[in-house]
Amino acid sequence: MPEITSSESFRQSLSELPIAQQRLVGARFIANVLDLTTDARLKSAQETAGRREVDAHELESAYHAAHSSYVENHPRSDLAELEWSKQAAHFVAEACMVCLAPTYSEAQKHHLAEKVAKYCLMARICSSVEHEGDYPNFDATDEAVKKETHAQRDILSRFLEEG
Repeated sequence: MPEITSSESFRQSLSELPIAQQRLVGARFIANVLDLTTDARLKSAQETAGRREVDAHELESAYHAAHSSYVENHPRSDLAELEWSKQAAHFVAEACMVCLAPTYSEAQKHHLAEKVAKYCLMARICSSVEHEGDYPNFDATDEAVKKETHAQRDILSRFLEEG
């Protein structure tokens, strides 16, 4: 497999994977951002999504656990009260939910892993925002986006090499 070096090759490679493999690589994307949350439910959800042999009941249970975390970490509407670390955990939970959600096997294409990757990227962005003083500080965001994007491409490249 060729190394994933662009956004286009990343999306194309993900869209060509069957849904079961998209879940597996999605779980690896989530594992890369688990440092942004201390919620054991999300770690457990990620582990469930990352298992090759998992039944629908296990996926559903893990989905509900991730959803509970998602609700608890929902961002507030007033930016003055917004906790960026909670926002990051909220996106990790959303990535878990997408990775675990039921899918229709009849669908021609699935974009599960791509969606998971985007939520993981949003989590990393939120974690890089500092909110001290009157305004959020986005100085570290550019570097965080680059690092997470490269990490996701490396994860996918390794996954494809494993076959």
